[in-house]
Amino acid sequence: MTSRHPIRGWIELIGTRTACQVIPRWSRSGIVRLAKLLSSVAPYVAREARRVTDANLRLAYGNELDSDTRERIARDSFRTFLLVVLDVIWFTRDTAERIRQYVQPDLPLFDRFERPGPAVLLTGHLGNWEVLGQAVALRGVPLMSVAAPLNNPAVDQILIQARRQSGQRIIPSQGAVLRMYRHLRQGGKVAMLLDQNVKPEEGGVFVPFFGLPVPISSSAATLALRMRCPIMSAYLLPQPNGIYRVEPGETIEVDELPPEDTEANRATITARIGRMYERAIRRHPGHWLWSYKRWKHVPPEMSFDAYPFYAKAYRPPARG
Repeated sequence: MTSRHPIRGWIELIGTRTACQVIPRWSRSGIVRLAKLLSSVAPYVAREARRVTDANLRLAYGNELDSDTRERIARDSFRTFLLVVLDVIWFTRDTAERIRQYVQPDLPLFDRFERPGPAVLLTGHLGNWEVLGQAVALRGVPLMSVAAPLNNPAVDQILIQARRQSGQRIIPSQGAVLRMYRHLRQGGKVAMLLDQNVKPEEGGVFVPFFGLPVPISSSAATLALRMRCPIMSAYLLPQPNGIYRVEPGETIEVDELPPEDTEANRATITARIGRMYERAIRRHPGHWLWSYKRWKHVPPEMSFDAYPFYAKAYRPPARG
């Protein structure tokens, strides 16, 4: 196992293996209660994450929210994320049976996913993106998903195996676009999360997000334009009783795509995807990962004034 911190790496591995033995044996209500309990103490333990969350909420909503509402959204956001972490492991046992019992699909949307032909499927760090991929794959959809590797390769391998139980094809982010393109050409579906930072030199495009430019990967736009296939979005939202509900997002149909795969057209579609994400988050703010440093990169033409404390100037790499 390669790690810059070997002792920490072994602790993480032992902890993950222990969790994989213990957590799947818990009841559903026990998992929900544990996520609620952990979320009540998380702001005091993960102080930096709480600080980032508060800064992001102030940026996104300005004076629209009072302190109590910000606190409630932050608490709900921590709870949703902790439930995602627990459920990555909990759903490894009796995966198909548990997903049938605890995931309420949107049948018309899933029918579209199951139709022959390529499609780009988008979700975000809104609700449970991990279980959503498993639920779609278990319906027989030939799904390829991209997963950024963890710093601990041994732990990463355990989680990849868990994701593959439902039939998903999991590929690393490096070189992913070419592999997804080939998969789409064979009639498959590809799933991506694009509500995260991707620098322009890595294929990102700065687009407006809650009023400020952030870099979003243009890979979905590139694939849809080349394949002339739709971009569909969906989210898996937790309910208080431990059941997840699939909520359809917005769709960009083929006839809405620009006619050519150009840089300008990719930027147009990517900006539209950014707006799609923003509208979904505004509908369900307590289920988005507000502790993520989403406004980390400040483009050269922008002032730092409106950006949060953790932001840094984006400097394009030198040419030549």
